Amino acid sequence: MTTQKSQTPEPRISDGAGARRSMRIGVMCGRLQGFVDGHPEEALAWASSGGYDGVLFTTPRAISPELDGVALKEAGELADQLGLYLEVGIGSLGPFGDADERLAELNAHIDAAAAAGCREFFAYTRTERQHASVPHGVQLAAVQKTLDALVPRLRDEGLRLNLKTHEDLSSHEVLRLVDASGADTAGPDVVGVSLDVANLVVRGEDPVEATRRLAPHVHQTHLEDVALYIVERGLRRRLRPCGAGVLDWDAILGILVEKSPARRLTLEQHAGRFDLDIFDPAWFDAEPHVTARELAVLVKHAVDCERRAASGGLPHLAAYDDDAGHLARRDELAESARWLRHILDSISEGHHGSSRR
Repeated sequence: MTTQKSQTPEPRISDGAGARRSMRIGVMCGRLQGFVDGHPEEALAWASSGGYDGVLFTTPRAISPELDGVALKEAGELADQLGLYLEVGIGSLGPFGDADERLAELNAHIDAAAAAGCREFFAYTRTERQHASVPHGVQLAAVQKTLDALVPRLRDEGLRLNLKTHEDLSSHEVLRLVDASGADTAGPDVVGVSLDVANLVVRGEDPVEATRRLAPHVHQTHLEDVALYIVERGLRRRLRPCGAGVLDWDAILGILVEKSPARRLTLEQHAGRFDLDIFDPAWFDAEPHVTARELAVLVKHAVDCERRAASGGLPHLAAYDDDAGHLARRDELAESARWLRHILDSISEGHHGSSRR
């Protein structure tokens, strides 16, 4: 499908003035939030009634499992009527599996995204950092090859692919992939970053410093908070609504407002569970980017979480074993939105508030 050139980008601001007005807050709507594939109108109506500014679907198949062009176009038109932005993902960039099949699926999803009116979209990776026979560098090269195959189309059609900071990549690796995809004279205009701050923790990075590294390339976001607990092999990450964990939202949002082109803050509340095996020396062999300074920030956060759990300020680790269900996740999205609006208001007013409740 051939599409028109991209529209004029939303205006940027260079300081905190008007931060609340400049940022629109949307939400992920998928099965974990209780929405069924093929019924986007339910998610869009719920987001509109809840006062959100947009909706993110994991792929266009959440809108139409058959990628029907009419259904996709109607979803985009309904979003416009409701005053909502519409975002989608286009799936995995690899590295494993048949490369031709992967490219065919990605291109089909790009066609579908364009049919729904999306000028940019995110993609993720599924690398394995400690694969038995395929070094991680080789896996990254395969991902780069997939990106390189998509870049000409993206540039010709005025589209942008944003590489998600998935749990398998460090911010440094994401940056290298983005930079390499824009190595020609046109610059890194068609491959950006979709920032998932909770995933940065999994790679032993301080989310504030990683956000600072990535900010100039961040066009989309997946935002939720984290709690960290000390376990036998290291640290265990559990997910929380924004402001109910340990992340410094005052710093993270301040960086995004000032340094990134993103004007949308999309919230994501799911159930992903990961450990950082920092007490296992072999873990560091696969994490060459980890610094003592940034890892110390995470350990401090874990100590803080353990202290807060002991005093009743956070759930104990075992409490996360029971899935509270999609209605609870919807409530957590609303909680996150309220907190981020509070932080944006404080930035607009020129002062810093607490980054958590």
